[in-house]
Amino acid sequence: MNNPFTLSFGLEPASYIAREQQTNQVIHSFTGDPSPSHLYMISGIRGAGKTVFLSELEDYFRTEEWIVYDLSIETDLLRSFAAKLYNDERLYRLFIGAKINLSFLGLGVEIQGASPISDLGTAIERMLAIVKKQGKKVLISIDEAINSVYMRQFASEFQIILRNHYPVYLLMTGLYENLYNLQNEKTLTFLYRAPKINLDPLNAAAVTLSYQKIFHNSIEDARKMAALTKGYSYAYQVVGYLCWNMNIHTVTDELISQFDRYMDEYVYAKIWSELSPVKRDVLNAMAGTSSGSVKEIRQSIGMSTQEFSVYRSRLVQQGIIQANGYGRLTFTLPRFKFFIQNQVY
Repeated sequence: MNNPFTLSFGLEPASYIAREQQTNQVIHSFTGDPSPSHLYMISGIRGAGKTVFLSELEDYFRTEEWIVYDLSIETDLLRSFAAKLYNDERLYRLFIGAKINLSFLGLGVEIQGASPISDLGTAIERMLAIVKKQGKKVLISIDEAINSVYMRQFASEFQIILRNHYPVYLLMTGLYENLYNLQNEKTLTFLYRAPKINLDPLNAAAVTLSYQKIFHNSIEDARKMAALTKGYSYAYQVVGYLCWNMNIHTVTDELISQFDRYMDEYVYAKIWSELSPVKRDVLNAMAGTSSGSVKEIRQSIGMSTQEFSVYRSRLVQQGIIQANGYGRLTFTLPRFKFFIQNQVY
């Protein structure tokens, strides 16, 4: 049997702990009659499992009733959506029959007797009207959304699509700060009202049972392995991957050493590089305390209560730290404190 765990981001591994409650939340919302929402924004830190969660939902909706399109954030999203829709083999003949001429936009052939459509938004709505008439629904997924020109253009058009009651649904994943910046655009305030899912740590009991099932170890050893991950999705994969390759089924010093190396190389260095200097100062001060006392952290970097509150809130929302009782903070990422303590400034 091959290693059921993977270190590759975005690939659904053989061993995967589903987030059933959050998955069902989206499914029930999109399939309701009427649908209470046509949009979900899914946030989480790198390695939280956003892409795999998105893929799971895409697979669920790939049915006769639904048409699923995965758009790349690096492309012109509106044009990409229009092209995928127009060239879909399930719909193409219907569009030709309706004399939808997109030759001016470079998306189709010239149709005799049909004036070419010059506006991309108009072209999309003409096609969606036919999709609606056929009783089908469209799901669009965008992974790792950012506040770019193409994303803002797409979101603005999606808002118009919603107002015109077309059966189109949107799933967006992204880092908290990227989604926050996007919804903060003055013309995209409707995103503030969109339901949001933050991918919290995996259930400890589920992680424990998964390890026990795969490694056939004791509940005590499985719990130790689960505790090392702290529920972080990528850490769950790393611990499982290493234990499988090392042929061990409990936490050892060698496992911890390898775990630190892999987490540094594959995810922590990237997370650290994307933090502002001030956030790094806060986390470095936090790693230098044994108590996690907010007062001690704040005073060590000479920061006012009000200023510190802003950065603490952002780091909590990013999924890097969490409150642990009144006036104390802890790291949510496994052995991230050790990682910080070994950084060279």
